[in-house]
Amino acid sequence: MNIEFNQIKSFYDGKAGLIAGLSQQVNLPSIIDKHLTKDIGRVPDIPYSSLAQMMLMNIADDHQPLSRLNEYFENTDLESLLGHPVDLSKLNDDRFGGFLDAMHDAGLQQIYSEVAVSAFKRYGIKLSNINFDTTSKVMWGEYQTEEGKIGVIDVTFGYSKQKRFDKKQIKFSLGTTKGVVIDGQVLSGNLDDKTFNVNNLDRAKELKDKFLSEEEDFFYIADSAAFTKAFIQKATTLKIDVITRMTDNLVAVKSAFDKILDNLEDLERVELPTSTTPSVYRLSEDTCDYHGIPLKMAICYSEKLRPQKSKTIEKRVIKEEKELNELIKDLSKRSFACEADVELEITKKLSRRIEKIKYHTTSLSIVCKETKRRGRPSKDPNKNQTTLSYDLVLEIKRDEACISRLLDKECLFVLASTKLSMTAEEILREYKTQSAVERKFQFMKSPQFINSLYLDSPKRIESLGYLLMLLMLLLSVSEFVVRREMKKDNKTIIGPGKKVMKQPSLIAIYRVFYSVVTSSVTINGQRHRGLHQPLKENVKTILNYLGIPENIYYRGSI
Repeated sequence: MNIEFNQIKSFYDGKAGLIAGLSQQVNLPSIIDKHLTKDIGRVPDIPYSSLAQMMLMNIADDHQPLSRLNEYFENTDLESLLGHPVDLSKLNDDRFGGFLDAMHDAGLQQIYSEVAVSAFKRYGIKLSNINFDTTSKVMWGEYQTEEGKIGVIDVTFGYSKQKRFDKKQIKFSLGTTKGVVIDGQVLSGNLDDKTFNVNNLDRAKELKDKFLSEEEDFFYIADSAAFTKAFIQKATTLKIDVITRMTDNLVAVKSAFDKILDNLEDLERVELPTSTTPSVYRLSEDTCDYHGIPLKMAICYSEKLRPQKSKTIEKRVIKEEKELNELIKDLSKRSFACEADVELEITKKLSRRIEKIKYHTTSLSIVCKETKRRGRPSKDPNKNQTTLSYDLVLEIKRDEACISRLLDKECLFVLASTKLSMTAEEILREYKTQSAVERKFQFMKSPQFINSLYLDSPKRIESLGYLLMLLMLLLSVSEFVVRREMKKDNKTIIGPGKKVMKQPSLIAIYRVFYSVVTSSVTINGQRHRGLHQPLKENVKTILNYLGIPENIYYRGSI
């Protein structure tokens, strides 16, 4: 039998199929085509929606420059994943670059918002509270926005959360509810978090109006960068309740700290579950008036912070002790002719330095010394006079009571809510969901996803940034839905490394699909497709929960 092996081809499209399947389940293709396809003119030979899905597959797996995507998809069965054949010779950087330009012109935020709404409706996800935060991404090239160009981000210098102040940057914002990404923006590199949070209240209001009725509770949750007069006043005007951390330098916060430092042991203890050991807090509550707006305060003491803060305080103690010993050494080399000179030295120099000492007690004393004339005693008694000199002696001692109090203070923080009926525990529990945004940023910055932006146009960089956030939306939705359904069924799945998981992360879910292998063979000019081996149970479970048909890997054109 003459077998032509060149007619047999294998594909490892498991991960790409998950991205394509999720995209199609949330109507991303129809939304993209609706906004980008024009009513007049030539119909694109490759739909914009297919270009979008291909770019999402590439970003999620092994991000390649636009000029090399035709090579990247050589071993991908795009016909099955997208539902129509794709001529790889037509995949070039001009086509994908044109798609990014068209996506930008169509309105990136509008597209993102529609996909998010569609995803939440498709999987029955309810909006509760939204956690907002921002992060920066270093840009290594030279970028210049066209002068006078409106609506294009500025790739420029700004406060770098990656501590690369020598490089230009862009910023990303994400909003999550129950850990699911529902909102995102690509921002100019020099936009500060305070301005962002004030402006972002309008977007939060839009989301609230889309998903919730007037009577339903809704909170805008953010870190201390949001706590400003402008933010609190605008939130009150828009009737949006907020939960945020108050800055430690406020009078109300300092007063709250002083009230509870002496009776920490008497405070209510609350445990919050984590993936490892529970976090223990001690709570107190109070109210304050901030620029005419009443706020409920939750004063929180974190026991988990104590070991870390203890090391920080000890470093400060050692540093202060070293500085004081240097001062003692300098004083030992000096003498003064009279007490008036000593008092002047204390008044002009030492008093200010001693006032800044936090971790030690000090005592200053003046020692009078009698010094005889040098040489042999003179036969003339009048010449055998002694002279008096005055030394300053500084003694130091660790102030253990003060150190302990300052350590307790370091473990304190104050949260504020505009809803006065909330308890301190309710405020804390809502605020701690903020970590969901930070975890999504960790995934976005992971080498698993896009690491370098091979583009030189701020317009295209902004579009690519929104594609990255659409990917985070898709994967976070899959994480939420799979966890929700597994909990209902009391089920576990086998994840990477044969680990049994009850709550798989979005990365674990994505990596489960490495095992999917399909094959195609051409016989008498007709192409036949099928699974190289049956789908593993964990893959079938996830596909079933997400509503993605198994035949997406071998269906061909539809």
